[in-house]
This record gives sequence, structure tokens and C-alpha cells, in this order.
Amino acid sequence: MSAPIAAASRYHALDALRAAMMFLGIYLHAAVAYSPIGGWLFKPPQLTSTLDYSIILIHVFRMPVFYVMAGFFAALLLERYGSRRAIANRFWRIVVPFVVGWIAIYPLAMFMAAYGRRGPEPAIDFLLSGRFLDYAHPLHLWFLEYLIVLYGLAAIVVVALPRVALPGLRAKLLRLFRTIAQSVWAPLPLGALSFLALLPTKYAGLDDPPGFVPAPHLVVAYAIPFGFGWLLFANADLLDVLRRRGWLYTAIAVPACIAYLGLLFSFADRGVAFYATRAVLALAMWCLILGITGLFLRYLSGHSALRRYLCDSSYFLYIAHLPVIMLFQLILLGVPLPPLAKVVLVLAATIAVLLPVYRYSVRPTVIGAVLNGRKHPGALTATVAAAD
Repeated sequence: MSAPIAAASRYHALDALRAAMMFLGIYLHAAVAYSPIGGWLFKPPQLTSTLDYSIILIHVFRMPVFYVMAGFFAALLLERYGSRRAIANRFWRIVVPFVVGWIAIYPLAMFMAAYGRRGPEPAIDFLLSGRFLDYAHPLHLWFLEYLIVLYGLAAIVVVALPRVALPGLRAKLLRLFRTIAQSVWAPLPLGALSFLALLPTKYAGLDDPPGFVPAPHLVVAYAIPFGFGWLLFANADLLDVLRRRGWLYTAIAVPACIAYLGLLFSFADRGVAFYATRAVLALAMWCLILGITGLFLRYLSGHSALRRYLCDSSYFLYIAHLPVIMLFQLILLGVPLPPLAKVVLVLAATIAVLLPVYRYSVRPTVIGAVLNGRKHPGALTATVAAAD
């Protein structure tokens, strides 16, 4: 008989889930360039609406699931290593990749965006003149910036709450959380919180951050799943509840997602439709958060050397993928192929380039130590890393 999920020394399923959200992000950036919806640094002339539904649906759950995992593993770090070591861990594995990654990637991405829009000579002038700095943006690394903000807020809560809270408040909050998480109706109260957080959004979805200054409504929107993940670690026995209900919540998410797409494409975002679309989105979001987490716990809780390797690689691949994807999109710019074929080629080529880079130049080096917590042998092995 396998050990209960709550007693696991490493949460393999949750590692895999976090990595899957990273890989989905790479897909989104390969696809959105060829879709008429969504912002991208440059768009080729040939676009297709076939990709729209996958892009929209992945946005429903990808970042909320990621922040649930971020909250869960942040609480794990704090309990396992204490505050000082946990802060050092997050500094080296979140703050340093954010700063160094942005410095390395932003100029490349802006150069290729200018190349795709105006050609080589204007792109070189745009880069050398320094005008690209006028548009400074965290790009795809914004998720790290918001993680840093959420860590700061969590630190305030952890330090301040015991000093100002009424007697027994913490125990009451934990009991309330357990009551909600144990209930089969959990997506409703959780969705109600996210519905309120979605009211300030520009459209019926989670906006992309406008720049380096964190948007308060996005901080609140992502603080809800982050807080859920934090409390879930404190009640890790409830992971088994999610495992048992994975298919149920995923099944409920299907009609909720269909309703969301119907409202999104059929009605203007005002009046009753404004509230209805966000309400259905919040319900679909939490059904998918709970359902997908439950399915990963059900089917991917065991150790796999290959899966562990891919999980370790996902962080580097996500940080580094943007300029590589843009390069292949530029290479294919004038190639007479349908957009769907280009998406497949861009994805395959990006992974084919970055996995060997990870294998030889990242995993066994100091870069790997920063991103993965320690150096690993370059080759795929059955070694299990220390918990994140």
C-alpha cells in the first residue's frame, strides 16, 4: 500500500502540475503569434482563428493553477527550512532569475519584435539607440514579479497575524478553509471570491500586467489561489479529497467553459453579460483548478526519472523560450505554410534547441543550481532532488 499523499516527502504530482503550466505557457506564446486575438510583440500576416479557443481556455486556469502551486510550495519551504533559509531560497530561485533573465531576454525580444515589424536596419537602430528601453516591460517574466509581491504579502500576514489576531482567529480560519475544501460545493465560495477579483478587469479574463508596476486587481486575483495553495499545505490531507473528486470537478468545468465561451463571443461585455461572463469564468476557473490538481494527484503521484527531468527543465525552458520562439517565428515569416503547421514547427524547434542547452549548459552548472536548487548530473538519472 502506498503512503498517503499528505505524508509524501516529495509531491511528485504537484511538481508535474507546476511544470505542465510552464509548458502550456510555451505553447501559448507559440500559438498567440498566429491568432488574431491576444497581444504579441509582432504578428505575421497569416493568422488563424482555429487557435483562439485553446488560447482562451488555457488562460482560464493556467496562471491560477500555477499560483496555487506557488502558495503550496512556499508554505512547504517555510515549514521545512524556516524563514531565513526559505527567504534565501526564494531570493536565489525567483529574484535572481527574474532580474538576470530580464536583462538578458528583453533586448533580444525587442530587437526581434522590431525586426518582424520593420525589418533589419530599423531593428538595429531601435536597439542601438536605446529607444527599446522606453517600452520596458517584464514580458513573460511578470509571473516572477508577482510571485515576489505575493511572497512579501505572505510574509506580512505570517508575521503580523499572530500579533493582531483575536484569540482563536487562526484556528477558526483553518476550520473555515477545511469546511470549504471538504465540501463538494467548494468551487462556489472560491469562485465567488475570484468573481469579485475579476470585476475590475478590462475584459472577462485575467489581464496581462501593463508594466513593471504591479496592478492591484491582479495582485488580488492571484493572491486568492496563492492563499488557497498556502492553506492547502497546512491541510495537506485534503489533497486526497481533490484526488477523489478530480474527474467530478473536471466534468463540471466542461459545461462551465462552454458557457463562458458562449457568453464571451455572443454578447458585448456590458450590462448583465458583464457580470454573467465573469461569474461563469470564476466557476470554470475553480472547477479546473481543483479538477486538474485532482487528476494529477490521481495519476502522477509516483516517481518517474523522465518526468522528474522534464519538471526540472521546465523552469529554464520557460524563462529562456521567448527569444527562441520569436527567432523561429521570424525564420518562418515568409515560408508558405499554414499557421497551424508553423505553430507545430516553432514548438518542436524551440524544445529541440532548449533541451540540449539545458542538458549541457544549465543542469550541471551554477545556473542549474540557481534554477533547480542544486546542480544535477546532466544526463537523465533516477536521482530525486530536494524539495523546492
